[in-house]
Amino acid sequence: MKLTIHRVAALACLFALTLALGCGRSNPPPTPLTEQELPGALEKAFATGKPEAKELVSQVLASVQAKDYSKAFWAIQTLAGVQGMTKEQVNVAARATITISGLLQTAQAQGDAKAAATIQQYRETK
Repeated sequence: MKLTIHRVAALACLFALTLALGCGRSNPPPTPLTEQELPGALEKAFATGKPEAKELVSQVLASVQAKDYSKAFWAIQTLAGVQGMTKEQVNVAARATITISGLLQTAQAQGDAKAAATIQQYRETK
């Protein structure tokens, strides 16, 4: 009986140790780009990208420049799903997604109905 209790205790300790080690985060989450950094970072990362990705980058940048954050949001979402990107491209796309999401939320807070509809649609389809 004592042997079983010790085994259970040892397994519980091993499980807790495994859980504690597995939950450590070695990579911090990506930091958003500033609106000013966005064009340069995307152009640099996707200079050698697939034509599909380059076209999406152009759409994102044109939409951000025109302050059409709804269109930019959907374009960056599509870009983030492109297969075969390099690690740098994935990182820049993730950082750009955070930036554009923030711009979209700011636009919504300032009364932009299109931004509000985009956020609502994204939440419903998520």
